[in-house]
Amino acid sequence: MKEFEPVVKLLLDLVAIPSVNPCFADGKGEKEIADFVAEYARKAGLEVHRQPVYEGRDNVLIGIVGNSNETILLETHLDTVTAEGMAIEPFNPQIKDGKVFGRGACDAKASLAAMLQALVEVARRGSPNRTVWLAAVVDEENGFNGVQKLMASGFKANYAIVGEPTSLNIVIAHKGTVRGNIITRGVSAHSSQPEKGLNAVMHMAKVLAALERYDSELRMRLHPLVGSPTLTVTMIQGGHGSNLVPDFCQVKVDRRTLPNEDPLAAWDELKRFLKSQPELLELNLEFGEPELLNWGMEVPENSLPVKRLSVACQQLNLQPQIIGVRYTSDASFLVQNGIPAVLFGPGSIEQAHTAEEWVEIEQVVAAQKVFETLALLPTE
Repeated sequence: MKEFEPVVKLLLDLVAIPSVNPCFADGKGEKEIADFVAEYARKAGLEVHRQPVYEGRDNVLIGIVGNSNETILLETHLDTVTAEGMAIEPFNPQIKDGKVFGRGACDAKASLAAMLQALVEVARRGSPNRTVWLAAVVDEENGFNGVQKLMASGFKANYAIVGEPTSLNIVIAHKGTVRGNIITRGVSAHSSQPEKGLNAVMHMAKVLAALERYDSELRMRLHPLVGSPTLTVTMIQGGHGSNLVPDFCQVKVDRRTLPNEDPLAAWDELKRFLKSQPELLELNLEFGEPELLNWGMEVPENSLPVKRLSVACQQLNLQPQIIGVRYTSDASFLVQNGIPAVLFGPGSIEQAHTAEEWVEIEQVVAAQKVFETLALLPTE
């Protein structure tokens, strides 16, 4: 295998384009990479459409019409997490020991390169046995607004493969997420006379202890593929000065839900739990509306995307495992809108978002071949 195979060169080009989500301080958005992907597809003779989501941030839809009524959606994202604090040059991709290093190499530009190059190779052979669309969407690393825009447009497919780092395993279930704020309020006073105030930070300490108990209770609920739901306190803010009794404290919490658990119901359950704790009854507690609601996802092992993908892998002598994962993805929005979806792609989640993010070239090449084979499978 040569380093300069087209899919590898494409991956290097993609990693070299910064596409950090604007929710991060160093984020410039996805415009440059969307332009590159659209032009790459046009030059190959593929059908290309742009779908604005925000100003300067478009989904890119790339298609090839097939010879049957079956339609596959290949979906992955253009954005990455922050590149701050990386131990390598994030946008100067390097090849070492059979791996491509750089921000987004694993999550999820490897999937994007494999999907896009697969469509290019399929188009060279003429019309495939089924219609294939690649949706390269924005904002997966923040609010999932790219995939939501795609679904709101009325897009339909028989099934979908979502490109995420799964080590070429087939993911049929993942967790959902609800995130929100909890606030305690007190009364400000000079810190030399703390008895004249009410300390919102100390009140929050009681809330934190209760949240730790709640997380322990959640871990008693088990799902065979994704494990237990969890609750994590991710940020805390409080006080106005080192000589003031704080009258305000806020924490942000991240609650991971099971595949069929309603994230809003999970948020309401958390509120009821805290309101029922005796040591918190006298506190002035406030709950913000959830900042993010994302369902989990689960499809049967005998669903269409699993069957098709399994056959394609077998033809290439790959033996993927059928697994669940603890993170979340765009797939849940597809499933919620009636498109059975699984996750599949090169790379491991262990390397995603890390200071030395990388992906194995061998897996990228193999993924491209799987997507090609999938498009060309005989129709039933």
